[in-house]
Amino acid sequence: MTPAPDDAPETVEPCPLMLRRQAVMQLAAASHTAGRRELAQAIDAHLEAPDHDWDGLRVVLQDGELEAALWVQPLPGNMAQLWQSDATGQRAAALLADARRWVAEQGFRLCQTVLTPDQSDAARALESAGMTLVAPLEYLTAPVPDAGTLPEAPAIRQRPWDSLDSARQLALLDAVQQDSLDCVALCDVLDAEALLAGFLQQDEQAPAHWRVIQTSASGDAAPAGVLLLAPRPEVQGMELLLMGLVPAARGQGLGQAVLNAAFAEARNAGAQRLLLSVDMTNTPARRLYQAAGFVCYSRQQVYAWLS
Repeated sequence: MTPAPDDAPETVEPCPLMLRRQAVMQLAAASHTAGRRELAQAIDAHLEAPDHDWDGLRVVLQDGELEAALWVQPLPGNMAQLWQSDATGQRAAALLADARRWVAEQGFRLCQTVLTPDQSDAARALESAGMTLVAPLEYLTAPVPDAGTLPEAPAIRQRPWDSLDSARQLALLDAVQQDSLDCVALCDVLDAEALLAGFLQQDEQAPAHWRVIQTSASGDAAPAGVLLLAPRPEVQGMELLLMGLVPAARGQGLGQAVLNAAFAEARNAGAQRLLLSVDMTNTPARRLYQAAGFVCYSRQQVYAWLS
């Protein structure tokens, strides 16, 4: 068989069932290390899903043989994740054009994908397909310090996340996201319900480590912020999913207090390190984390089609 040249016109179609495993294996081989782990988790979550949940798996075939693949994975909150193979040229353009059409048909409010900074060719292909860079992210880590060695900070009080009913949880997340400097373009699209659904999809047991932050000893004081953490036992760590304050509580040094609480929760859970991601344009947050000893171990760029 003589393969079609990479810049030849391509026909994209739904992946036949018999080629599904081959297609996802090709996608996994094309992903960077962190992305490969996340893709494996996504595939595991879809193993028992009905066939129509795989409608976003699109392929280019040549004489019945798989040449390239792309998967639009549905996510909670009417969102989606895009996974690509190493296709380039017209083949990549055809796959992305088909994916964009399919995403629009499904009515997803957001479809995102993640690249490493060195994937410049892939970035140009995404931009040509109408995707926008919505968040340049740094992934940071710091060792959990011993008790009593953390910087001084204003006193705060913590309550379990489930001490709030669902309506008040969503209202608090909405308030924390208001005028946030972290991933501004995403905050404009994602409401609190979608944000919460995404965190729960990562780990349904994580809310055991979620806290409501207050600045008063009074049990009925209005919440000042949130601290959402999730265990990462595979790296002996704890991930900080979200740390934020409502607008009225900002500018009072409480960020250090909440970060101290995150370290304490990680220590109590037996974690050796705290991990987090931060928007590289969020200068105040980056300064706080750098002062606390966090160092960068990875950088990624989030691109998205936004509805």
